[in-house]
Amino acid sequence: MKCSLKPPNRGRRFRNRWLTAGASVLIIAGAAGCSAGSAGSAGTSATTSGSSSDTLTISVSNPPLSLDPAEAPNNADSTIYADLAYEPLIILSPTGALTPGLATSWKYADSSKKVFDLTLRSGVKFSNGQPLTAAAVVASINWQKKADGPEAVYVDNVASAQATGPLTVQLNLVQANPVIAFLLTQRFVFGEIIAPAGSASPKTLGTTTLGAGEYMLDASQTVPNSQYVYVPNPNYYDKGAVHFKKITVKVIENAETALSAVQSGQVAYADGAYATAAAAKQDGVAVYSALEGFYGVFLLDRDGTLVPALKSQLVRQALNYATDRAGIVSALFGAYGQPNDEVSIPGYQDEGFVPSYANYYSYDPAKAKQLLTQAGYPNGFTMTIGAVSSCGNGIELAQALASDWAKVGVTVNVKTYSDINAIVSPWEGKQLPAAMCNYDAQPMFIEAGQLLAANAGIFNIFGNSNPALNALIAKAYAASDQGSAAVANAWAAVEREVVTLGWEIPVATGADIYFANKSLEGVQVSPTSFVPDPVLWHY
Repeated sequence: MKCSLKPPNRGRRFRNRWLTAGASVLIIAGAAGCSAGSAGSAGTSATTSGSSSDTLTISVSNPPLSLDPAEAPNNADSTIYADLAYEPLIILSPTGALTPGLATSWKYADSSKKVFDLTLRSGVKFSNGQPLTAAAVVASINWQKKADGPEAVYVDNVASAQATGPLTVQLNLVQANPVIAFLLTQRFVFGEIIAPAGSASPKTLGTTTLGAGEYMLDASQTVPNSQYVYVPNPNYYDKGAVHFKKITVKVIENAETALSAVQSGQVAYADGAYATAAAAKQDGVAVYSALEGFYGVFLLDRDGTLVPALKSQLVRQALNYATDRAGIVSALFGAYGQPNDEVSIPGYQDEGFVPSYANYYSYDPAKAKQLLTQAGYPNGFTMTIGAVSSCGNGIELAQALASDWAKVGVTVNVKTYSDINAIVSPWEGKQLPAAMCNYDAQPMFIEAGQLLAANAGIFNIFGNSNPALNALIAKAYAASDQGSAAVANAWAAVEREVVTLGWEIPVATGADIYFANKSLEGVQVSPTSFVPDPVLWHY
């Protein structure tokens, strides 16, 4: 399952889906069993697909943090709820291509990449009948900025928005931004446009939807924290893209229960899990996966406030050499992961990932011991790693690392927490020198501000800063308007510096996994578009 955390100063959120039921930091999902209802209870004949030809029943791990896109995180579960009812300005296709949504065209106003123009689709209406206009888009973006929601870090890239015509919008960006079109897709939520009535009265968005997407929430059939029912938006501009008369989204927290619901035909789609993927395949369930992020230790205390040894680059490098990535991936990820030493992943070769650095730290306990001795810790040291199962397979990964690091004299106390809620306070309170988690890979232009900057937030909670790294990041930002080759080279230099500094200890590139009935078509994922878009599904 996936879990989300809203940091106090706009850092990246926690997320995962795979081992146990968990909780968002702001809402604890109520347990939801698999009702015998679904398609059959809707007055149509149930099938083994979790639907009839015109109804679809699916499951996700968590209820929505909010139905308001401005208040919702961009994890997989929340994206499902939003995608059904809200159309983005630009659509991120399953292959990662950018295609027209509410905007039919877009471009930078000049070579500075600080001003971005969009032309909107004409004749579009929101589900409440209000027309799509430039003023409506500006109002939606302004509400997103004011709301300061879990994904405010993305909308903060926009300094201001203005209508330059009835159907043209201009975005003034905080700085040169080569990925603003990517940020206006459904993956980052704030590109999903809210009707003017919703932007003007946001409280209404907590119990209804006011979007221009294919579907809209039917509140009369919805049971909060249990199931959310969507029906066609009568005003949607492309009737042929509406494949079902009714879509029911059930909340099933437990991964094994979700798989059972797919196997029995109660649902046609569910969040998957490493532990149950083999059983799912054996039973004829379709398993979809995409490598999407890195899993490993976030070394929070890089200045040695709690653990003096971590201030040493030699020590941080020693911990990397002492990590048996191949062994851990084989044991815990199987076919759904691969060893990785970087904070970027394959699929982002032009935006940070450096193939030659993916295995920079070969497993070498002897070298790790040598570096520890050189750093003044010949007998090792003791440190704590905070871990929770619902964040990056945290407990199992931390225990595996503790075993590896013990071989070079480093004693790891794995401090376990029951769920995301429980680890938030000590993490934000700077009580943990390190934590095990995972992070969705993105272009390094975004990652730098969320992982590496002194004010990055939750993943740099101690505010660590490195002059050489800062200089490379500044150089990369400055290259944003210098062409793709210059941008790629600049961010590759940042990645190489992060790896050699040992600021993090990535262990693996891991996959998001989804289960579906084989008759359900249109379920597709890729590294940059790793959340399936439910509006594309059909029979």
